Amino acid sequence: MGLLSDNQLVQEEQYAFPYHYADLISDRHRYFKFIGPLDLLRIVKNKVRALNKNVILDAGCGDARLCYELKNEPCKIAGVDYSASAIAFARAFNPDAEFFVQDLKNLDLPYKFDIVILMEVLEHFIPDQIPAILTSLSTVLNTGGRLIVTVPTVNIRMPEKHYQHFTHESLAETLKPIFEIEEITGYARKGFTKALYNFLKSLGNIVYPFRKDHAVAQRYFSFYRKYYERHVSTGKPEECDGIMAVCRKIA
Repeated sequence: MGLLSDNQLVQEEQYAFPYHYADLISDRHRYFKFIGPLDLLRIVKNKVRALNKNVILDAGCGDARLCYELKNEPCKIAGVDYSASAIAFARAFNPDAEFFVQDLKNLDLPYKFDIVILMEVLEHFIPDQIPAILTSLSTVLNTGGRLIVTVPTVNIRMPEKHYQHFTHESLAETLKPIFEIEEITGYARKGFTKALYNFLKSLGNIVYPFRKDHAVAQRYFSFYRKYYERHVSTGKPEECDGIMAVCRKIA
């Protein structure tokens, strides 16, 4: 795989633990920290269902939480990542999926795919490397195959493991030399509805100690999760924390 970049080393340190699965064992993550990430998984999963394709690659899969969410779908799932540590967790949580430790810029996979998903991946790469990554992904897509991309926007602070965040325009410019863009939408909307959600979530700390003994506590957690899904989940790219693009492989 060669030497890891400074940003990849930061990410590699985080893969000492399969942190994308923390909500499965931690109520704090399930009811507070992971509502946004779990909703994004739901959005991507619904998009995969709508495309009705059978062979799916999670590119830059990390510990493969997306593969875990897709495991009951009627499709063949594979994942690829540079990190052997992350892939070890991916295989443990997803024994029925197939995983590869490879560089996204130089993929050598045994078969092609109907859908490739890049979920929160492009921001981790040096911008000059992205054309090679997209070209490589195009080669493993079947004719007419789709690429689903999600990235953070410039509306949020950039952590040290990211090289860039995107706007609607910059993401389109990045993708369109290699892919035909079919739609670009936003997720995790900012503004008043997000502020109200944050207030409702903060009130959840009051009922949290009673979560296992009182049904009203569970109903409250369900209420503000549904509020997020209905009022915060999606929006225009410029008013959101993230962007999702669906693209078609150019023949």
